[in-house]
Amino acid sequence: MRWIILGIVGVLALLTVVAYAFILPDQRAREDLILAYFDAAKAIDEGAEAPRELINVLEGWTDHSIPFDGALTIPEMARVASLPPDQRRQHLEDFRAYLESGIGAGVDLAVVPTLVWSTDDNPARRSQLRLFRAWHLINYAQPCDILSDPSNRDITKTVVQCVAGAGPDIIEGNGPAELRPFVRAGIATDITDAALEGGFSTDTVFQGVTTSLAFEGRQYAYPCNVGYTLLFYHKDLFAEAGVPEPRGPWSTADAVAAGKALIQNARNNGAQRQGLMNLGAWDFALGAGGRFFNDDSTACIYNSPETVAGLQEMLDLTYSTERKIMPSPEEAASMSTSGGAAMNATQESASASSLFAAKVAAMYVGGRWEYAQLAARNRDRVIDPAIGRAIASGHPQSDLLRSARSRLKEDVLLPLPDDQYDAMRSVLTDADRAAMINLGVTHVPTLTGTPRYTVNARFAIANRASPNREYAVRFLRFLASEEYNEIINQTFDSICGVPAFCLDDDGISGPPRALPGLEAMDSTIFVEAVQQYGTPDEVSPYVGRGRYGLLAGQVLERLTNGDISAQDAAKEIEDKIDAQMRANMRRDAPLRARWEAETGRTFDPKVPLRDQLRLTRGAA
Repeated sequence: MRWIILGIVGVLALLTVVAYAFILPDQRAREDLILAYFDAAKAIDEGAEAPRELINVLEGWTDHSIPFDGALTIPEMARVASLPPDQRRQHLEDFRAYLESGIGAGVDLAVVPTLVWSTDDNPARRSQLRLFRAWHLINYAQPCDILSDPSNRDITKTVVQCVAGAGPDIIEGNGPAELRPFVRAGIATDITDAALEGGFSTDTVFQGVTTSLAFEGRQYAYPCNVGYTLLFYHKDLFAEAGVPEPRGPWSTADAVAAGKALIQNARNNGAQRQGLMNLGAWDFALGAGGRFFNDDSTACIYNSPETVAGLQEMLDLTYSTERKIMPSPEEAASMSTSGGAAMNATQESASASSLFAAKVAAMYVGGRWEYAQLAARNRDRVIDPAIGRAIASGHPQSDLLRSARSRLKEDVLLPLPDDQYDAMRSVLTDADRAAMINLGVTHVPTLTGTPRYTVNARFAIANRASPNREYAVRFLRFLASEEYNEIINQTFDSICGVPAFCLDDDGISGPPRALPGLEAMDSTIFVEAVQQYGTPDEVSPYVGRGRYGLLAGQVLERLTNGDISAQDAAKEIEDKIDAQMRANMRRDAPLRARWEAETGRTFDPKVPLRDQLRLTRGAA
């Protein structure tokens, strides 16, 4: 069996090496790498400082003796960078010939290092990869290519590949629970000293995400973005029901009052509506002050009065006659099987997000990354038809409207020039504005009235075994750059991890301006939530995050279905996690020794850890 496993590992490693070294780079034939020179010229033309070596390469193209067609000045190269692919291709081919001729740069494109980044297939990654290529040229005067590998996202598979000496150069993960396996396996490069010297230490990020980047006093990662959710609501539904919009932190009691008024207003108009969706038992408990572990994570303390109160609040808002504003799982399933037709949701999937988009749910807990989906809905259902009507009627700004329409159809994340944006807004009627999503954003309500958000970083680490490790560490420095953080904000990819680059005078930093109805997606509340109320995910060396999450999730599912009481759920979760922690220590002598050293007590596998530490018992 051992030899079979080793053989499988070897095959995986070999296939990975072949793919990364030959197949993936050949798919693009280095065109993106050539484009990076034009993007660098654009950045230089806009005021970026660059090494003399790079400027010599760019300017040398205009002075060389071989008469390549399309030789351009730096300002002209800057304009080429913004052209559509078919219009810039000849320029790129000419510049490739210049680079490879040896007259100017003498760059051998065949040996340029190519980084592989294991990340998801989010369309925003394409613009981030393009930005890195230009950033590397400007900062190091050297070309460096980069490719994404969305097929290699399984942590176990990645660990196996890296231990075998293969694997991606840059590895993506999420939160402290995914960082630690890479550190313990010796895969993550220790970047503590490089980060301090290069200006990308943990001092530069939101403090709530530092546990996603560092472990036992050493730094191994840097954030790609920061993930968490806020409360979305329909401004027009609040106005229609005469309910004041929530301002600042608010309690679940406030949310109940608002939700019941919204539901009743819908009934008065012959419709049905859910008050709140997508707020789960886990968040209710944490929002009420419940915690999984004590301060040093040596015992589970989930069974507390705070946890029970939070879980009971979830049950009340789901099942009680007096306070119900959320659907039960059965009701949500019923909406799905009916296609939502009985609740004015047409034939869309009855997921919480689609029911919110269809105004079946008045409030919904979601993330800033949902902008593109909501913007596409407003574009397709309201904005595009409005532009079409205006053009058909001979609107005096028809040319601007056509340009705006074309750009929006290409990608809702592309920024519209001011004149196109203003022309688009001007053709929207009151009926159009009433038909679109008019979004409000506020804090998630909690039992105490004080928000509490579990925030994690989607992070990147440099593979310690990578032959391109030096370049991979440079990529982590790139993640701390203003250019990268701006593009995270601009593409609504949640928010960036560096507070210094999050805000400008109008809200979240950078274009594009949100489409009409979705202006709240640029609210400063997204930053306030992380800075003032963000806390890191709870982790313990004595039980894995995935394991305790699974144990808790199984019980919370029964609670959500109404099959168990809040008191029993809190007790069962604590008992299960405690049993798992004791089992882990019973099997693992070093882990047991660590617990004894931290607590100053002799471990007893038969006694709950809370009792061994003489901690106050919970509510049940």
